[in-house]
Amino acid sequence: MMRGKSGMRLLGALLCLSAAVSTPPASADEPARRGAVEAIREVDARWSEDLFAGRLDQVMENYDDNAAFLVHGSPIIRGKPAIRAWFRERLDTPGYSARFRPTEIIVAASGEMAYELGEFEATVLSDGKRMRVKGKHLVTWKWNGSRWLVTAESINTDGPPVAG
Repeated sequence: MMRGKSGMRLLGALLCLSAAVSTPPASADEPARRGAVEAIREVDARWSEDLFAGRLDQVMENYDDNAAFLVHGSPIIRGKPAIRAWFRERLDTPGYSARFRPTEIIVAASGEMAYELGEFEATVLSDGKRMRVKGKHLVTWKWNGSRWLVTAESINTDGPPVAG
């Protein structure tokens, strides 16, 4: 038990320190965060359609110059030129198509960063058969002052390709 003025001062100091440490950082208001989620969903919708249509230039507009791309069985792909080459190879594959959709978008309290979880489906021709693969993705976004850009993306499949 604390006694006297020095004990009370110590208790007061600890309470102030506790309040200072637990005070959350300044944050974007909820309507602004909801607006950011909707803006990212709109970018995603265009991006997915551009990918499906094979519009590589439009696909690449969504990536930050220093973005990282993570795929199974490869080292980290860094920067727009390397990411472009990865997509170019896929788009040049006979029968390739892909679409994705976000299932969850979380915007940071600051309103400057976000992450997205989602699903994708891709198809390709293999030995004359249409093969389909499903998977999931994780995308990180940053607000650059005028638009949302992808800073990192990771994709992986749920299993091997299946006929279909």
